[in-house]
Amino acid sequence: MQQFAVVVREIRTLLASFKVVALVIPYHLHLLFGGLGVLFLEKILYRTISYNNWDTLDTIFVDIPLHLIVYYGFYVGLWLTLISKNVKYLPYGLWGFAFVALYPFEHISLGQLVQAILYAVAGYGLFRYSATSHDANNASSFKV
Repeated sequence: MQQFAVVVREIRTLLASFKVVALVIPYHLHLLFGGLGVLFLEKILYRTISYNNWDTLDTIFVDIPLHLIVYYGFYVGLWLTLISKNVKYLPYGLWGFAFVALYPFEHISLGQLVQAILYAVAGYGLFRYSATSHDANNASSFKV
């Protein structure tokens, strides 16, 4: 875990050099879990709404690219949470994304399964990292 703590410290130094990061860092958990929630809501809506109303969903999630905005917002929240003091919440975001990748648990392809396994293992690794003293000793993280 010590090597990963060094990598996180260097990523934090790199990202802190950008001024936009200081503006967006207070919203890191909103981006992470908000993006995850909207991605899950999209899957639920496509699953439950009748086929006649899919044009409305396509307008919301494809024409107005809400799906892409939320998808990239999730990843921005992931990186910002990694460099913040709240890294303890990051494994739950990754496990949630693994859940969303497999939802509705029908017709699971190999790609979905591998994606979910990768996010679950990364979440477990970050859970172990946040439980160690390497995360607690890192005083240079953002104070949000």
